[in-house]
Amino acid sequence: MADREALKAELSALGAATEAGFAEGGRDVERIAELAAALEALNPTPEPARAAALLRGRWELLWSSFGLQREATLARLSFNLLPKEPIRVERLFQDVDPDSGLYDNGVTYRDAAGREGLCVTLGRFAPADGTRLDVAFTHVQASGHGRAVIDNAKIPPLWSDVVYLDDDFRLNRGSFGSLYVLRLAERAPAGWARDA
Repeated sequence: MADREALKAELSALGAATEAGFAEGGRDVERIAELAAALEALNPTPEPARAAALLRGRWELLWSSFGLQREATLARLSFNLLPKEPIRVERLFQDVDPDSGLYDNGVTYRDAAGREGLCVTLGRFAPADGTRLDVAFTHVQASGHGRAVIDNAKIPPLWSDVVYLDDDFRLNRGSFGSLYVLRLAERAPAGWARDA
C-alpha cells in the first residue's frame, strides 16, 4: 500500500515544479493525476464535507488543473465584474469556516506597476452530502477597486467534492472537472477584510 505522507510529499513537490499549475506540466500532470487518485483511495476521513474541524482553515493552493494563468486580468478573476487591468498572479488561498459557511477564494497579485494587491471572491458553502459542498459566491473585491455583486443566475451552479482530507492536506474535484491540491496554511481562517 502506498504511504499517504509519501504521496503528499510528491504531490507538493510536483505542485512546486509546475508553479501550482501555472507552468506547463507535461508528464508531471499525468503523474499528479495518478498520485491524487492514489491518495484519494487512502482518504482517512469519512464524510469529509462534514468534517468541520479538519475543513476549517486557510488553505494554500499547491496545484490546480483549472487552467491557471500567471498573466491575467482582474476581470478574469472576477466573473468580468472588475476592470480588465493586467495583473500577475502570485499565490492563491481559500478560507473555509464551516461554522459561518465562509468559503472565500483569495488571490495575491502584482499590478503593472509592481504594487501588491489582493482579489477575493467572497462565498458561502453548505455540505450537500458526505463529500459535496454546494458553493455560492456572492461578491468579488480587489485592492483599490471596491466590491461588486455576483449574479449567480448568470453562472452555472458550483460545487466542490472533498475527495481527500486529513490534518493538513486536501484534494477537491470541482464543478468543471478540475482537481485542486491544497495544503493547510493556518487552522483559523481569518477571512479577508470585507471592504478591500
